[in-house]
Amino acid sequence: MAKKSRRSFITSVLACVAFVIAAVWSWDLPIEDIASYAAVLLILLLVIIVAALGFGALLNWLRRRKK
Repeated sequence: MAKKSRRSFITSVLACVAFVIAAVWSWDLPIEDIASYAAVLLILLLVIIVAALGFGALLNWLRRRKK
């Protein structure tokens, strides 16, 4: 049996996908718009991850430098 946190993640992803499908179906949103928004969001997420990794590396370097 899956852990509770894993089940809640899967449930959240399924709910998000269901909302996007409902938006496409009920509001007649073009697939191209959704794809472009998803691409922009993925790029922003990648920028945030790279910035966090860079900041973590900087903090690690500063902590080691004091010793």
